[in-house]
Amino acid sequence: MTVSEQIKSDLLDMVQKHDYSYMMSDSHSVWEVGMRHEAGIKAKVHALCGIHREDADALYSEVIDTVQEQYTDGLTHKVIKGWFNPYISK
Repeated sequence: MTVSEQIKSDLLDMVQKHDYSYMMSDSHSVWEVGMRHEAGIKAKVHALCGIHREDADALYSEVIDTVQEQYTDGLTHKVIKGWFNPYISK
């Protein structure tokens, strides 16, 4: 497995496990964990799109498809789009 394939695999795993409602939590520790996890996701998106120059639009679509079954709300899609905004044309 190449480095970029490993990063992509890790990214897809992270987006499936991410708590997309962490920012609404009354618990500071939940919010803090969510912020750190989201920072890790953003770093992987940057590594794949900004450094390895993967097709950001295709990766964005794959991430949306990965979480589609779990999260169908607009908030989740807005959060994910925010991670990809510097790289996508949508």
